[in-house]
Amino acid sequence: MWSYFFGGYGGGSHDGTSSSVPEMDASSGILAIAVVLAALALVWEVKRRRRARS
Repeated sequence: MWSYFFGGYGGGSHDGTSSSVPEMDASSGILAIAVVLAALALVWEVKRRRRARS
């Protein structure tokens, strides 16, 4: 199991065939960062409102 996480970065897989990892372009990276920031902002706002009520 651990070889799946730590051993497969060189392009090989368990059965000896090569595996490829899809590349991430800049627009996908920016979109992913925007999603994470939006989630953090939502959590921050919910916590802020809960503190204001109590």
